[in-house]
Amino acid sequence: MSVSRVASAHGSYSETVKIDGPGAWLHVAGQLGTSPDGGGAEDSLGMQAARAFDGLEAALRAQGGDLTHVVSMTTYVTSFDDWAELAAVRTERFRGDLPASTAVQVAGLIGGAAVEIDAVAFIPADG
Repeated sequence: MSVSRVASAHGSYSETVKIDGPGAWLHVAGQLGTSPDGGGAEDSLGMQAARAFDGLEAALRAQGGDLTHVVSMTTYVTSFDDWAELAAVRTERFRGDLPASTAVQVAGLIGGAAVEIDAVAFIPADG
């Protein structure tokens, strides 16, 4: 399998990600920024982003993957006011293997969360 990423000139994401080779596609449902018990909606966007990425990583691990396998993701936020906090968490978590990315501002999210992240990953047949 080979992966080719073209970095964006506008931010901490890849403009395109190309994958060649055998493997499996994985679609990960939206991961909220609130805690598993539903609390934390009052926490900062950065803290909620960290929890959403924790959920994303756990979902990927359950299928034999990790964040390096994420090809694209969509981030839904209720406000872009503290976007820099979220972007810093994303950059830290992906460590250079940046996925193609879309961000959308929405009127609201389940449980009052400030962020929800879904993703598409490709897990190569060779692990």
